[in-house]
Formats: sequence, structure tokens, C-alpha cells
Amino acid sequence: MKRGINILHFCLYLIEKKLHFLFNKINPALLIYKIPAVKRRMKTKYGIENTKEYLDDFWTNQKNGYSLHFIGGWLVGLIFIILISLTNITLKIFEIGFDLPKYVFIAFGITSYIICYFATFKNDTYLKYFKEFNTWSVTKKRVNVLISMGFILLVITLFFSSLLYF
Repeated sequence: MKRGINILHFCLYLIEKKLHFLFNKINPALLIYKIPAVKRRMKTKYGIENTKEYLDDFWTNQKNGYSLHFIGGWLVGLIFIILISLTNITLKIFEIGFDLPKYVFIAFGITSYIICYFATFKNDTYLKYFKEFNTWSVTKKRVNVLISMGFILLVITLFFSSLLYF
């Protein structure tokens, strides 16, 4: 289970990284950094010569990049949705007429964070897996990204189907 969560985390990172570089091609805010006065200020005040490289590293760094916060949130959210969906399906299979109170959602949120914490976040465990997964071939990375996207679609389908009455 730990390896599977880390594979999903790595694939989410690859998707986020690809979307970041794709968005940079159409991001008009990056044009500000091409203004000579802004370039001079970034170089003199902050010591940044190439702002594009700095921003890419800030966003996509595997150790402490900003996108890792978003990916961690997606990972916790996916596990939360799985827990809620399975609970809803179980309640409907056994025909228990019980609406989930708010504290169950809070408990599931805490549980999903604890699962992700011990599987990926604690002591930067994900870095060991990222190092291993970076050695994959391009086709293996693509296959795993497609499997991860299929898993995400399966979780979304499971969630919406758990809301239906059957």
C-alpha cells in the first residue's frame, strides 16, 4: 500500500510538473520578468539572474517545491473521497438509514492525512521513492501516469456512484 501511494504521489507530481511547464507557455505574468528594470531589480536586490529558472525550481523542486503542497493535498483528498465513498456504499448495502454526521467527515479527514503522513510525508519518505521512480523509462512513467489518471477517474466514479440510491 505504501509503495502504491508513493507511485500515485510521483505520478501526480509528474502531472503537476507537466501542467506547470504547459501553463508557463501561455502565462502573460512571466512577461513582467522580461522588462529590463525588473531584471535589474531581481539581480541586484535578490541575486536572481534567470528568473524563469528560479521560478521553475521554486515550483517543481522535488525536495521542497511549492507544487508538493498541492500534490499532498490531492493525495489526502483522494484518500478522503475513497473513505467517504466506501462508507456510503457500505451503509447503502446494509440498508442502514444513517446520515453521516460532521464529526465522521472530520475523522475521515484526519485519518486520510495520517495515512498520507506515514506513507509519504514522514521523514521525506517520498524522496527515496522519487529517486527510484526517476530511473523509470519514459514509457513506464507514461503507463504509470495513465494508470494513476484511471485510478483518479475510478475514485471520482466511485464517489458519485456512492451518492446514488440503489
